[in-house]
Amino acid sequence: MRSIVQNKVEECLEILKWDKTKWIDFWRELRRKFGPIVPNYERKLELNDEKIEKILWEIERRELDRFKWDWLDVSRNKKIECAESLSEREDFLDLKREDFSVFLMSLLGLSDWVVVDGEKEKIVVMDVFSLWRKGLLRELSLATLHAVIEFRKGKEIGNYGGKKEYFDSLLKEIEKILKRGKEALGDLCEFLRNHVSYYDWVGFYFVEDGKLKLGPFVGEPTEHVEIPFGVGICGQAAEREETFVVQDVSKETNYLSCSPKTKAEIVVPIFKDGKIIGELDIDSYSPSPFSEEDRAFLEKVCELVSKVV
Repeated sequence: MRSIVQNKVEECLEILKWDKTKWIDFWRELRRKFGPIVPNYERKLELNDEKIEKILWEIERRELDRFKWDWLDVSRNKKIECAESLSEREDFLDLKREDFSVFLMSLLGLSDWVVVDGEKEKIVVMDVFSLWRKGLLRELSLATLHAVIEFRKGKEIGNYGGKKEYFDSLLKEIEKILKRGKEALGDLCEFLRNHVSYYDWVGFYFVEDGKLKLGPFVGEPTEHVEIPFGVGICGQAAEREETFVVQDVSKETNYLSCSPKTKAEIVVPIFKDGKIIGELDIDSYSPSPFSEEDRAFLEKVCELVSKVV
């Protein structure tokens, strides 16, 4: 498959080699280098040279320096994460159309993402500097997936508000999905995997005869169709009746491996009438991806599921 994500951040950060009084001249060079992308970005945001020069002057060199070093620490991994988050959702995002690419850039910090016309296709421009300013660099792959999903819905400009805001929007859609009852659990698994970049295996286990038995799931097949309480992450979560988060499965001794790709796992119990009746299990191929926002979101998802099973 073609390289759908291109990292252009370092090329944009060449501006730091220029005297600040000449930053507008560098921007003009950028405009020529990335034509028609930068000119169309300007048009989309209704920018002219006067506005651009004013914005550039307000950006402090030391701020851009801090961004540069933060980016260089993670750039390779973040580019790979973004590419994989899209390629793993090929059908959902209809990637076979090959009608867009994603450019990671450092621009003016005005909007997290803008869709512009390139030479042959649409370009989803991710302003990584904008995300960094909001403390959201770590969530770049999720922000990129969100931008592409919105692009597929016909939107061409937007901002990513962080996990909590994003998860709150997903909960509204999940409530609609679950109106169809227990039969919708497979669709819920698909929805979660498609909309969260680091949810790579999503499935349910339900308690039967004192064991956990595999229910609907999305992802690679698993041999763990039945798990005793206390065994593996799922079994431990069931035994303790609490959410179990493992950010690095290689350090967990009581662990049932489903895939060598899995780096982290979160398991959230489902309760009904005060008793555990099942679990939502999510594996991630990304290291240490889960936050308190994930925990709160998935616990709310399980509360909604408990009402229909």
